[in-house]
Amino acid sequence: MKRPIHLALLFLPLLLALSGCYKDKTDVAAWTNNPFDRDYTGPSVFSVDTTYIEVINAPPTVITRQVVQFHVNSSLFLANTAYQVRVRDLDNGQTTLMSQFTPGTDTWRFTKLDFTIGQELCLEVRLSNDLSDGRPDTICATLQ
Repeated sequence: MKRPIHLALLFLPLLLALSGCYKDKTDVAAWTNNPFDRDYTGPSVFSVDTTYIEVINAPPTVITRQVVQFHVNSSLFLANTAYQVRVRDLDNGQTTLMSQFTPGTDTWRFTKLDFTIGQELCLEVRLSNDLSDGRPDTICATLQ
């Protein structure tokens, strides 16, 4: 009589282990809420704050450049993380990987030496971390 109960106790852990292995299949393609993914479908992560001319006096020369200051909405991130922004100037195709202007904030500044007052400057911007780039967004600013 002890044998059937002993046998049942032997198979119970095996049955529990096998039932714990069954999971619903995860559709990774349906995950589109991470701004660091190329397939992100949420709201725009980037917004333009302002654009202005910055004059830097570096004797014997004076450098004049356009600054486009923009903001990253990090509240859309799934977790707090360090990141960079890859910027492509759509006017000349030049690409720059940027670090934060003020570390610990979500304010970024892109500078351009060759600019024209009144001409719209559009930038393709995307989040970047661990050698991976997210979905590109386009932001534009006109220097008045």
